[in-house]
Amino acid sequence: MIIDANSVILRAIEEKDLPYLQDMINDPDIERMTVGGCFPVSADRQKRWFDGYDQQKELRCMIEVKGGATVGMVILNEIDWRNRTASLGYKTKAAPGERKHGNVDDAVMGILNFAFNELGLECVYETVLDYNLPSQRLAERCGMKRDGVQRSRIYKNGERHDLISYSILKSEFFEQYQRS
Repeated sequence: MIIDANSVILRAIEEKDLPYLQDMINDPDIERMTVGGCFPVSADRQKRWFDGYDQQKELRCMIEVKGGATVGMVILNEIDWRNRTASLGYKTKAAPGERKHGNVDDAVMGILNFAFNELGLECVYETVLDYNLPSQRLAERCGMKRDGVQRSRIYKNGERHDLISYSILKSEFFEQYQRS
């Protein structure tokens, strides 16, 4: 199944996507802007990640511009079926001509719509590095509310950084979606 999300489609990750994903995860600019740390990822390790996919715990999708290139991935992970919650994550790496902020907004809104309408989730949350202002603005544009700050939680580039917590409830999403 393909998730239609305005300017983009969200599709299943295929084995052919592994070199793109490996390049993206090994990109120091992307790593600097994402929560957590990462050792360099080999092709073998990327393949094991792909082979270990558990659809009961996460939903992994590639972001593809309609009629164009792949520009990233979006994930719902830590899916908690009992409490109806999941964590949102995304990474993007687009060629200069393919880089449009609306594409990522559409991808996030598309995965949120799927989470609430198809999976029956009640809350989706994410954490963003304190200096990643573009991701903070994206969360807010997509209707997520700032829940708080997890102080000094991440160590990157020789410094401690806070995490900003965001979430959106199903009811809030539908309010936002009606305005879109």
